[in-house]
Amino acid sequence: MAIEIGKVNKADLVENDYKVLGIGINQSSNSNGIFSVNYTTISQAKQNLKNLILTRKGERIMQPEFGCDIYKILFEPIITDESFENKISNTITEAVNSWLPYIKIDRINYFFDDVEIDKHTINIELLFSLKSNSKISDSVQINVNK
Repeated sequence: MAIEIGKVNKADLVENDYKVLGIGINQSSNSNGIFSVNYTTISQAKQNLKNLILTRKGERIMQPEFGCDIYKILFEPIITDESFENKISNTITEAVNSWLPYIKIDRINYFFDDVEIDKHTINIELLFSLKSNSKISDSVQINVNK
């Protein structure tokens, strides 16, 4: 079950070097540590969003419902680009609402062509903001492939 973080602390709006909010995904540390760390709410939200989208449902032990069904959609027959994009949008929104309720998806941009779809690959850009303060926003680009 997701936990809502509530209001954003003013200290979270700028980088600091004393309050670690979480670890980075697939990033190397810049200060002799094993993991890179995030010091702001928005940077941690970005990592959480990327982790959620790239995790297949059933992949996580003891939490089989965690993740996103975007991989299933990549292997379905495509009737129109519009229905394909709607399915992806719906599955991302459903996963975010369930697991990251403090994030609001503002827009999803799709980058794919017929060759990439035949290889079960899609690039998406998610523009998002924090529900507690919509002025705090960022984007993340995700390459989803088999």
